[in-house]
Amino acid sequence: MVRFPWWTEAQKELADELEKFADEKTSEAQELVWRRKYPYQIINEMGQRGWLGAIIPEEYGGNLSKMGYTGSCMVMEQISRISLVNMQYIVTMCNAYMILKFGSKALKKEFLPKMAMGEILAALTVTEPYAGNDSAGIETTARQEDGAYILNGKKRFITAAGASDIYVILARTSEDPEAIKKHNHLTMFIVEKDTPGFTIERINELTGFDNMYNAYLDLHEVKVTTDRVIGNIGDGWEILMSMVNYERLLASASALGPMGESLRYANFHLQRRVQFGQPTFDLPTNQFKVADIIIRYHTARLLTYYAAYLFDLGQLPIMEVSIAKCFNADEGLKLYTDAIQCMGGDGVTKFYPVESFLRDGKIVQLAPSTSDIMRLILPRFGARVFTSELRPPRRQMHKELNVPVTVGYYGKKPASLSNKEVTKADLLNLLAENYKVNPGLYMHREDIKEELIIEDNKLNELLKSLENEGLVKLFRRGKENIVLARATLDGLRTAKPLGEYKWFPAWVDQKDIF
Repeated sequence: MVRFPWWTEAQKELADELEKFADEKTSEAQELVWRRKYPYQIINEMGQRGWLGAIIPEEYGGNLSKMGYTGSCMVMEQISRISLVNMQYIVTMCNAYMILKFGSKALKKEFLPKMAMGEILAALTVTEPYAGNDSAGIETTARQEDGAYILNGKKRFITAAGASDIYVILARTSEDPEAIKKHNHLTMFIVEKDTPGFTIERINELTGFDNMYNAYLDLHEVKVTTDRVIGNIGDGWEILMSMVNYERLLASASALGPMGESLRYANFHLQRRVQFGQPTFDLPTNQFKVADIIIRYHTARLLTYYAAYLFDLGQLPIMEVSIAKCFNADEGLKLYTDAIQCMGGDGVTKFYPVESFLRDGKIVQLAPSTSDIMRLILPRFGARVFTSELRPPRRQMHKELNVPVTVGYYGKKPASLSNKEVTKADLLNLLAENYKVNPGLYMHREDIKEELIIEDNKLNELLKSLENEGLVKLFRRGKENIVLARATLDGLRTAKPLGEYKWFPAWVDQKDIF
């Protein structure tokens, strides 16, 4: 494992320990996959070494000062090399996160020390038959009765179900429209596996995750006492949204082990497979694939550990985690495919682990949170982060060259309104100028306001008047909210003579112009 310079000495020592552990457990882990046996022994040993306490403070039996969020990603990277027990690690750590950040002192004292040592394993129980990424739409209910809550519903695609001791379940506790609108209708409950009415309905056979349980759960009149509520009633959405960023971070890290192993096996095979009188590594096409594998692997590690570092600084790096999850999942699939291609037919046999990385990788692309969801998140959060880079360019025609040039950036608010009365002709002329510098683009109302120093009501009045005359075309969000404007053909002709729109490069022969 390549060490990053910002890792602490304790984390670098942890890297050595983890790498040695993974090397020693490789054979055992592969045997468990072939036998389709759940990797209890491996997760138990991880617990005994304190690795499940990575983000848990020492006061609750954890190893926060030594490991932190970076340390939990290091565990994921090394364990995911050899075993799908990393998926049990993810869900247990995410449950520990929710209890740590939002649970009562009593819940922390009861569960965190045992979770840190692997004595209690946990499953995250959100997804349902009719609610996946739309977590706010779950149908599992929790009704209040005799000082407790009664849960009814079904959950599916629950990783580590059956092997886990506790299940953190998201349920509806309100049908009030106002509460639903504010996402205050959900609550997190801790349910233990032997609770009456709580059963496994089905174990899924997935395309990957060969020896990792994944199940449907049924809750029928499951009684949960109020001391098993994480946070307050109605806090479920807030808790979930906080936790999913850590879940996505760990999922990002779970791709690193398979990426590194794919590089290992591709290189191993290429150096030893001889075709056309030379090792297949010497073929340029294979070297290109190895180069792409290295690029993707190294970039994935940088993205993941940078996001983990921000977590350790106390930040909630939503954008960075979303980028890492999306990149690692999508580029991981390309990486595994390239590695298999380097290995030829051997790459698709189960005698080498790379084909399983491809199958498992497709699942990671879907959960937790699909790559499509990450791409929906990024424009919103990117706009908050890249405020300077996203300032709209202010473009004008160069007086001598008569070509568009950038003269500054929009976004500066005028100190006061101009004393000059803005007319329809002024506005139409500005839109005509916009046609010259940004042909094909509407002009944003905020840019118009900055150019003309005009108040909203007056601008709306002028735009609507020009629209009624057929001189401008408007884009609205809703019925009245004018956002964009452009001149129509009649508007362009009214604003300026055709000659002012014309421009030809100097090399064009004028006799060819009509």
